[in-house]
Amino acid sequence: MPSPLLTPDTARSLSLVRTLGEPDRSPHALRQVLGWDASSRYLLSVRNRGEDQLRWWDLEADGCTPRFTRPLAGGVAAWFLPDSQTLLSVTFRGALQTWSVTDGALVSTVKTGMSVSGACLSLDATRLLLTAPGGRVLLWDLRKNWLIWRRDDRALFHGCALSPDGVFAAAGAAEEREGAVTLASIRLWEAKTGKLVGSRSFESSRIWTVAFVPSGDQLIAANTAGELLFLSLPSLDVVRVMKGPGSGVLQLEFNPAGSLIAASPDTSAFVVLNAHDGQELFAYSDLDDMEGSSVAFSPDGRFVSWGMDDGKVGIWGAAHRTG
Repeated sequence: MPSPLLTPDTARSLSLVRTLGEPDRSPHALRQVLGWDASSRYLLSVRNRGEDQLRWWDLEADGCTPRFTRPLAGGVAAWFLPDSQTLLSVTFRGALQTWSVTDGALVSTVKTGMSVSGACLSLDATRLLLTAPGGRVLLWDLRKNWLIWRRDDRALFHGCALSPDGVFAAAGAAEEREGAVTLASIRLWEAKTGKLVGSRSFESSRIWTVAFVPSGDQLIAANTAGELLFLSLPSLDVVRVMKGPGSGVLQLEFNPAGSLIAASPDTSAFVVLNAHDGQELFAYSDLDDMEGSSVAFSPDGRFVSWGMDDGKVGIWGAAHRTG
């Protein structure tokens, strides 16, 4: 019987249904970034412990062993492309690489020439938004391996996002002030041209991450004050404020229906929130402050995944109702 769809009701009964990978205990900090393919058959992890590794699993296969494991020095993120036969990775030094899902071969490498702190792939997988900690943002055309536009700013950029309709690009930032003080800020650009649409500052030290709501009419931003700010577009006016799971939410993701928000703070935990009222529906923690991970919903809306403290990847699903 298929696992139930995740909704504000069923998310309350989430439980761990599968773990992937072998234990990898280490005294060094671990960060994992996860991603699903469009069919919800494949799951990948970029991890930064020891030799950075890119791993992916075929969930139709038995066991927990990755289908392939490849070295990825300075890996920042990776995504399956729409055909589920190729995946794209990006490194801290700005190298874009494609890999064959079926045989694990490295297909291509392109260098963008910039350091990367944040990355977001467009829904149609044709454009890649990249931000740099030193204040640079660029949009890359993956079909032509060509720079579409680049902008430089005095802000320190963190997480970034592209709107579902392809109209806007956004990034969270910290603006430097006198006395080693920073002020949280957001930048919003036209995705096609790179024209600055607007910027807004907030009374906290930085915006760690941003995400567009699935409808595309609002932007959500996580600040260091522990708040999730819903902002109208393109004005960036605050529509409502939701309490976040901690002072450092590093990544946010909506489920396909837009009814749930998964958030991973700068602690060894993830939470699932009701996107309507902010109620915490589920929380999990390893209680290991040396570990962190992004959290990712499966595209079929039935599972949520998160990287665990022993280097494994966990998959949670909702329980079937009885009676």
